[in-house]
Amino acid sequence: MKKVLNILTPENVYIEYELAGIGSRFAAFIVDLLIQFFAFCLTLLGLYFAGFNYEGIIAELGIQVVLFAVTMLILFHLVYYSIFELLMRGQTPGKKLFSIRVIRQNGEPEGVFDSLLRNFLRIVYIIPFLYLLDAFFIILTKNYKRIGDYAANTIVIKVRKADKLITVDDLLRTNFDSDDYVEKVNKYPVTHFEYEVLKEFLARKNGIGDRRYIFAYNLNKYFSRKFNVQNKYESPYEFFEDIIRMNSGIDV
Repeated sequence: MKKVLNILTPENVYIEYELAGIGSRFAAFIVDLLIQFFAFCLTLLGLYFAGFNYEGIIAELGIQVVLFAVTMLILFHLVYYSIFELLMRGQTPGKKLFSIRVIRQNGEPEGVFDSLLRNFLRIVYIIPFLYLLDAFFIILTKNYKRIGDYAANTIVIKVRKADKLITVDDLLRTNFDSDDYVEKVNKYPVTHFEYEVLKEFLARKNGIGDRRYIFAYNLNKYFSRKFNVQNKYESPYEFFEDIIRMNSGIDV
């Protein structure tokens, strides 16, 4: 079932994100794992053709070589995710393939510390039982968060074509004195439930007869009190349409 998270930005704009479930996340994980395996095989092959004597070194140093190789492999596995997420703004090749992205819980782009922390905790995957526990966290928690997401306060969302994460550079390029910016500020932030009720009423008002005047009166009274708006609109429907417009599809 689709899960949606509504985030209220500092500009009082509600942004709606669809959360990525375990299916797309697991598929992305498998793709990234295959890429890592392919890179590891290429490295071994390159060392072999370069004349690296595996048998001699293993015979001389024994278990130490094996432990070193396993340690390096684990570190590469952990660093792989952080490097790509930082370079690709919250995505790895696997995440990009399945159109998902890591962001902070407040809707901001994932930071360096966030990425390192959430991905370092992938070390639990070494133990199969803990890997299953992490999967259960994604399935059973409210926002589909694994242990690393809780530690770093991040979420994984589905990426739509029009989605664009806001950065400091974007804000610096914004003309805050322009009418366009003022228009984008949501003066009437509503909850997801309020938005859906108002949207459904506007869609069905012509089919409910005289009762629409009663609904319009009560909705107008409710939202006028909520936003302290008095006699600003000639018709309550203009007021409702403004609320809907400011809370849907705003390109922040």
